[in-house]
Parts: sequence; C-alpha cells; structure tokens
Amino acid sequence: MRLPLIAARRARHRWSLLAAVAALALAGCGGSPSADALQVVSLGDSLAVGVQPKLLGGGQETSQGYPRRFARALRDEGREVRLIELGCGGATSQSILVGIRPCAPARDTPYRNEDPTTSQASWAEGLLSSTKGRRRVVLLDIGGNDVGSCFSGGRVLPGCIARAGAALRENLGELLGRLREVDRTVPIGVLTLYDPLLGLWDDQPAARPLLAREHRTFLRAVNGTIAAAARRYGATLVDLAGAMDQSAPLDPGSSIRPRAVAAICRYTWMCVSAPRTPDIHLRKDGYELAGRTALSALRPRLGAPR
Repeated sequence: MRLPLIAARRARHRWSLLAAVAALALAGCGGSPSADALQVVSLGDSLAVGVQPKLLGGGQETSQGYPRRFARALRDEGREVRLIELGCGGATSQSILVGIRPCAPARDTPYRNEDPTTSQASWAEGLLSSTKGRRRVVLLDIGGNDVGSCFSGGRVLPGCIARAGAALRENLGELLGRLREVDRTVPIGVLTLYDPLLGLWDDQPAARPLLAREHRTFLRAVNGTIAAAARRYGATLVDLAGAMDQSAPLDPGSSIRPRAVAAICRYTWMCVSAPRTPDIHLRKDGYELAGRTALSALRPRLGAPR
C-alpha cells in the first residue's frame, strides 16, 4: 500500500513539526545526554523492543532488545548515546508505513499508529528531519510478522512465504526510500531474519523435506529482498541470519541436527519443553548476538568516539 505523493509530503511536514518538539523535549530533560550524543533511532517490530514470552504464553517487552544491547556496547566504548526506541511488537512491513496495527504487547509510543500520518515511519521521518546535523544511526528490523502469517497450526501455507517476500520488497523499498529522502547519509542498519519454522525440525521428521524447501524460499524471498533493498538505498546489512547459520546446509535425511536448526533452538524459544510453548522471539543470548552483529556491521560508519 503506497501513500499518494501529496499525502506523503503532508505527513512528513506534519510529523517534522511534532518530532521537532519531541526532540527538543528530549534534549531538555534533566540528566539526559547532550545534543552532541550519538542518536540511535530503532524502528521495527518486537525484536526492536526485546519482546520475550511469558511462562504460560503471551509476550512481554523487556530491556533486552538488540537496540539496547547495541547502545550499551557503544557506551562501553566511551560514547555518549541517546537511544530512541520506536519499535512496535506485531508491526509488519505495511503497518510500519500506514499504522492501523496495534502494538502487541501494547506499549507507549510517540506516534498514534492510527493511519499513514501517525505511523512509525512518518514519525521517524519527522524526527530525522528535525535533528539534521546531529550524529545519529538508524536500526531497522521488519518482515518477521509478514512471514509469521504463513505459519498456521504448525504447518506452512503453500506459496505464502513467496508472497510475503513480494510485499516486503515493495514496503521495505518505500520505507528506506522515504528515510533516504530525509537524510541521504545517515547510517542505516537493516537486519536479515532467522527462520523460526526450523524449530519444528526435531519434532516433525516427516515434514523436514517441506521445511527445507520453504527455508530455501525464505532465504531467497525474504533475506534476499532485504539484502537487495539495503544495497539499493545505501544501507548497511546487519546479517543476523548469517550469525545464526541460516544458510548452512539442511539435509532432511541426516540424523545430525543441522547447524541452522541448532541456532534456532539455542537463540530462540522455538524448541522449549512444557510448560512453556514454542515462541519465535529471541532469548537473551539471541538479542545479545543481534546487538553485537549490528555493532560489528555499523562500527565503520560511526567514526571514533568523541
């Protein structure tokens, strides 16, 4: 879904004014970082706000999201950092542009998330527009919930991952294009995604040929799309999928657990036992890995600490 050009411009203008007020408020808070601090702006879905499962189901926001890990590592290097977390659990590549999808779990956001003019993307545009000249970096993860709709009752809906990849191609391109229109040089780190469906590998041996086939589609249609968009818009690829061995070979006939499956079981909640239920989100170690991967990829763009 695309905004008409005039509507998009009006949205950017409106949210530039509001984000300017928000930025001034942040700068004026007692004990807050100075105006010279490195501004880390994180956009995306539940991974951006550290969602983890509750014991008996459902999710909760935690302090362990990868942007916080990223910011903490920068502070450990002696940098002054201001972290602005815009992520919204449940966000898709469309809802980040047009709003209308509530955050799950619910969280307070500086944008109302009710329509295209109050979406996460529009607020981020206004923020970037209002803080030009400051040192900053943008973190972005999106697409996991696009693919999440393809899994139902422990099975994959045929052709759905390819369709999700096509939607991601259009929406991610629009999002990065809009951010680049506001700031052509800001470092933007875009995460590749892991395939949580591999968490079914151990318990569903009969489904392994299908899982392997759909995983190849996932790598091509989803992570291939993310990598292509990053190249096109001058963003930095944060290859979390690579750090989680997602391209390692999958042999349905082997008795040895593939490395890609082992990584899903280690870094996510997909392979848990009762009373817990499987959950796609990262564990603490998974968020730590994502933060380290982001810092490694983006450090060359950040310069030396001041």
